[in-house]
Amino acid sequence: MKVIATLLLLFIGILTLPAQNITGIWRGYFGSSNRMYRDGAPAEMYKYEVQILQNENTSIKGVTFSYKTTVFYGKASAQGIYNVKSKTLLLKETGLLDLKIGDKSEPCLMTCYLDYSKIGKLEVLQGTFISINMKDKGDCGSGTVYLEKVPTSDFKKEEFLDKKKDIVKKDTVRKEPKAAITAPTIKKTIPTKPPAISTNPTLTPKPKVVSPLPQKPKPAIQQNNITPISPKQVPSKEEKTEQAQKPPTAEPESTEKKKIPAPRVLRERENNLVKTIITDEEYVQVDLYDNGTIDNDTISVYHNNELIIKNAKLEYKAISFKIKNTPTDDIHELIIVAENLGDIPPNTALMVVTAGKKRYEIFLTSTEVKNAKVLIQYQRN
Repeated sequence: MKVIATLLLLFIGILTLPAQNITGIWRGYFGSSNRMYRDGAPAEMYKYEVQILQNENTSIKGVTFSYKTTVFYGKASAQGIYNVKSKTLLLKETGLLDLKIGDKSEPCLMTCYLDYSKIGKLEVLQGTFISINMKDKGDCGSGTVYLEKVPTSDFKKEEFLDKKKDIVKKDTVRKEPKAAITAPTIKKTIPTKPPAISTNPTLTPKPKVVSPLPQKPKPAIQQNNITPISPKQVPSKEEKTEQAQKPPTAEPESTEKKKIPAPRVLRERENNLVKTIITDEEYVQVDLYDNGTIDNDTISVYHNNELIIKNAKLEYKAISFKIKNTPTDDIHELIIVAENLGDIPPNTALMVVTAGKKRYEIFLTSTEVKNAKVLIQYQRN
């Protein structure tokens, strides 16, 4: 009985443990994976600091600093999602707040995909990033990110972190005098090269599955209740006589999949192919999120010309559906149609395709004249 009571208390204790909160200051570095060596020497690594506030709905707000020193740096606003169950963070830089770099450097924004881990007292966020040029929206490269949670900032602690700390104090301390807050010291070093502000890695949450629109059964095409006969099946006069004497038998249903004609919105707009995925998995999971700021982007989704998602708003919570692959149903064409351009044009979405252990992150852009298309092809090994 004592053992059972002990196990019960331990189980209750586990259930009451608070969920991991990643609010705070994280500092480390990032480096380009496609330029790790240049002229036989390792490529430069840039310092990276992220100040994060995790909201109750697991959304993230914060700022990032990309720098060599605190004199030459770039500061950007950031938003994202933290998935408590999978301990993954999607963090996207949304705009430039401050910039102190050389004339030859190009400002870029990063999107980071990070995994959280804890070893003893050490808390770590690490993963990958991709980035785009702020001026021409071109590719700035990709690479890896490593961050550790630290108590102080190389810059100034953001107000949202101090406010969060004050709220905790009010809830836990009664009539305690507030300690004077001293400004953090700024480390100054002489830069050798001005940094380029880069962006973004690979992570995504696993939100609730939203079932696609039910598919209505399609009736067989008939004319005047008479099923047409192909030329090769036209009987002779003798065969007609024999058939008249034989009792009618039911013809087997055709297993051939009927092709649905393309709707008007797919015919009148350009369908830009963004990605082709080849998989041997029977089931494929598709999740759609807003790519960055929630700005009321609304989309519809067509699967092989059939509408499965209608006028759905892109948010941090995923729009989800599954695709089943079979030998006779092995090509799946997904077309994302912008129903509006949101508050910040164009309509942008992040599609996450999960096929077994493989995951693909695809950034989609659609407008009133152009749709975004993704092909999923099934090939058995």
